[in-house]
Amino acid sequence: MTLRLNELAPAEGAKREHRRLGRGIGSGVGKTGG
Repeated sequence: MTLRLNELAPAEGAKREHRRLGRGIGSGVGKTGG
């Protein structure tokens, strides 16, 4: 059994959507967001 590069995938729930920081209070990641 060989592990091929094109078959690699992160575990379920391992990757998170990038969060846009510093875009207002309503976003929940406002003024001090990074």
